[in-house]
Amino acid sequence: MDSTTIKDLFIKLGADICGIASINRFSGAPKGFHPTDIFHDTKSVISFAKQVPSWVIYAKSPVPYTNAEDVILNEVMLIGIKAVINLENSKIKAIPIPSEPYEYWDKETLTAKGILSLKHAAYAAGLGVFGKNTLLYTSRYGCMVKLGAVLTNLELEPDKIIEHDMGCDTCQKCVNECPSGAIQENTVLQKPCRQHAQTINERGYHLIVCNNCRKVCPNMTGFNLKI
Repeated sequence: MDSTTIKDLFIKLGADICGIASINRFSGAPKGFHPTDIFHDTKSVISFAKQVPSWVIYAKSPVPYTNAEDVILNEVMLIGIKAVINLENSKIKAIPIPSEPYEYWDKETLTAKGILSLKHAAYAAGLGVFGKNTLLYTSRYGCMVKLGAVLTNLELEPDKIIEHDMGCDTCQKCVNECPSGAIQENTVLQKPCRQHAQTINERGYHLIVCNNCRKVCPNMTGFNLKI
């Protein structure tokens, strides 16, 4: 299979966007979190995303946004599994990489790390750029996406990395509107962010109660690439 066929497969399975990164784009990955630390034969990383509906972010109740995030995340993980089965049936080696569960957890700082950084994989595959809030922004859907990835032993033609300045340095809205002050220079402190943004109600439901850094961003639902 070539790159076009691979990307068409993911779109057919329900992904909204899909890109490919060659393994040499991950030279800066931390030890233990490189694609080959997961699958030794990795030659390419297929990154894909599915849109999260944007108006749920304006609901006064946290339930619609939390539900949308959960549903789309499950759909993304299902796309990854279905794609890998398709590739396997074509005698191609492939490993799906979900955002959850993850193994790394620092209980003192409440810092979690997935086995592979899906947002860095998406950047390397040309799907988007990073915002001040460290979220990945795609040109079509902004930060309202859920990401997935698949590792494969196929050597595929990579997509061009996007170069785009969203104006974060002059904007600072996400920094100024973060109630916990978690957004620092080039990072987000996970402990204050988690403690403020997530809660468990009396029925035991996990709810996302803060999404200000997304909501106030002028690029929340996308940006125009300069060609």
